[in-house]
Amino acid sequence: MAKRSDFVALAVLTIVFSYGITIGASFNGILDPKLDSISLSMMGLLVVSWLFVHWRGGWKWYRTSLDTVFLLWVLAFAVSLIANTDVWRRIAIGLWYMGLYIGVWYVLHDLIANRAVRREVIIDALLIAGFVIVLFGFVQLQGWLRQVLASGQFLAPPRPVSVFGNPNFLSDFLIVLTPLTLSRMVGARGRVPRILLAIYSIIQFVLLFLTDSRGAWIGIAAGLVVWGGMVAARNGRVTRSTITGWWQKQSGVIKGGLVAVVLVGIVAAAGVSVIFIRSFSNPGRSAGLRTEIYTAAIELFKEKPLTGQGLFTFGRGLVRLPGINPDKPHSHAHDAPLHIAAELGVLGLVALVVTIFVGYRTIQANWQWSTAREKVLLAGAVGAVVAFGVHQLTDIPAMMPAIALTGLIALVLALAPKQPELVNETWAKTGHPIEMAGIWAVLLAAGFWSNGIYTNYFSVLSDVAKTRDYQHGAEAMNSVIAADPQLSLYDMQQGFLYGMAASKGDLEAAKSGIASYERFIQLDPGYAVAWANLAALKWQVGEQDAAMTDLQQAIQLDSVEWNYQLLLAQFAQGMGKPDVVNAAYLEALRLYPDASLYTELSPIAEANPSAVDSTKLTVAAHTVWLLEHGDVEGAETVWKGTPVTSAPSYVIQAVLLLAKNDANGAANALAHAEKLMISPVEQAWVHMGKARLAKFMGDATLMRDELSAAQAALAKDELAADDDTLINIAYAQFLQVAIERQYLPQVNYRKDPVLLYLLEKTSD
Repeated sequence: MAKRSDFVALAVLTIVFSYGITIGASFNGILDPKLDSISLSMMGLLVVSWLFVHWRGGWKWYRTSLDTVFLLWVLAFAVSLIANTDVWRRIAIGLWYMGLYIGVWYVLHDLIANRAVRREVIIDALLIAGFVIVLFGFVQLQGWLRQVLASGQFLAPPRPVSVFGNPNFLSDFLIVLTPLTLSRMVGARGRVPRILLAIYSIIQFVLLFLTDSRGAWIGIAAGLVVWGGMVAARNGRVTRSTITGWWQKQSGVIKGGLVAVVLVGIVAAAGVSVIFIRSFSNPGRSAGLRTEIYTAAIELFKEKPLTGQGLFTFGRGLVRLPGINPDKPHSHAHDAPLHIAAELGVLGLVALVVTIFVGYRTIQANWQWSTAREKVLLAGAVGAVVAFGVHQLTDIPAMMPAIALTGLIALVLALAPKQPELVNETWAKTGHPIEMAGIWAVLLAAGFWSNGIYTNYFSVLSDVAKTRDYQHGAEAMNSVIAADPQLSLYDMQQGFLYGMAASKGDLEAAKSGIASYERFIQLDPGYAVAWANLAALKWQVGEQDAAMTDLQQAIQLDSVEWNYQLLLAQFAQGMGKPDVVNAAYLEALRLYPDASLYTELSPIAEANPSAVDSTKLTVAAHTVWLLEHGDVEGAETVWKGTPVTSAPSYVIQAVLLLAKNDANGAANALAHAEKLMISPVEQAWVHMGKARLAKFMGDATLMRDELSAAQAALAKDELAADDDTLINIAYAQFLQVAIERQYLPQVNYRKDPVLLYLLEKTSD
């Protein structure tokens, strides 16, 4: 009977975990309103089923180790909300997920305490669900293998993301999975299960290494140290004397093999350490980014040390701080204590410390009450919790609900008491089930309400994407805003739609767009992109002074965005301010030296040679600039040592070879580039390279055809992404979809100067 109940529980939990982690609680599931409604419906069905089985089975209600701790967290949430009512709608999003995690905690704890589900079954269900995620991570490497085979050389593999869309999310999932897998391997009865689980562990380690997630590497190292120590101490037999005695009894072959394993481990650890240290020199992964975000968290904490800024508001606070210029909008502080301090203040930090203390004491109690076999499972759970927690000190992948729920499963396994205490008080016996049902009732009611509005919003954007009737879409957004007026993203998207209609010459739409953006800025004043779009619309309707003021605000918020300086120069030119024009152009060149390749800025760069620091040019920009100015030897020197592993790099190699009159070498390089090209931009690079080769060979017709093909490849859909990083405002900071394009055409946002420069010079 026990085996049958285990099988049913395993089947149900596997289905729930597989759907929840891979789809429902991932960003893909959250951002799709249809999947969102399915998830809410499944959640309601599962909760009703749980409560029904609890009632019919005569189950008891038990206390959990975190009951008091949850009261502290709720107090911190409440105080922070009361102190930040101006952003209550954002806080409400965070509160919904906190309520979800608390509700899941109580459900899993209740199943374990009433012995309806054994810990082994929960672990096995997670391992089965995780296998698909691990497998999909390796499947994603197929494209990389094809590129290696096509190019005939080794290329650095991409960082796999599996179903999560981010390698750090995948790595956080893996460092929870691995200690649990190892514990099941140690506790397995039979050679075959142990071998299979050992293989499963190995492929987890390989995939974790490929994610190149430094925080996860530190986390798993800490988790495995804890796991290994607990497993070794599970029966009290592992001491220094027993180890020495065991070693002396082993044969020379076994001793040699163990020494070899240790040496290989040391070499591997050294290699990983070198990779770890060198990774800080990679673009976008330096310590400077973390430092800026940590500084922002400290500044936000200093503003409101007692109450914090409010749950789920860190991203809003980050972008409004002057002088803080991360390379993209972030929704968290990349360090859990700093994040909690910024959002919940001192009360949140107190709740965190108490949680850690209570968790440690509970683990101690569970260890004392467990058998040696049970201690192996506890070691896996504790190792997973430690690994997960340490990773949150350098990143917070738990911001994705799927990852948070994975960590929560490990936490329940570690902290569910081996000797649970019944709820005995009369008032508690009545109040506790009402509380449990109430939590889920509120969660489901709020979830379906929000999903109904979100479905309407999603429909509006979908219709706009099909019809391109921006005016109608903007007007249709009014019902969405009326239903949820405090969710500022809806105003931002309405302003964008009006702005797109205005870009066709509709001044009334421009005025409506101004009103929408001003409402958004009133709710969320820190986003530079909104100020830039607002400035462009005001300029369009003739409000020049106001446009200049708004653009200056955008520059203050994001002083490293060089495109704002070009727009400033455009405005100043129209207002007859030549000094401002020149200053803006020079600042654009200082911020982004590659911009000197644009026709618009090249005269400024040539007239002010000191304005462009050639040492800050990208290798590609410096190389092609030298080539076009006849310095082939200098270009070759700059390019020397550059890894030629992508389609654009092969094309630049071809251009360099053509400058040396090596047409055959250039053709060979272009052939490699053609095999590696994937994106439209890469296709444009290859067509441009072929045009250069055709020009070199004197085939004017082929050159024009290739140039036309390059321009066609660059022709974007008018709603396609421009600044790819800014979509995180909607995705990560509102958990909502949005139009991928961020800047209105009136802003004239641009990029890819090297490719555009080569296309222009090829057509000359």
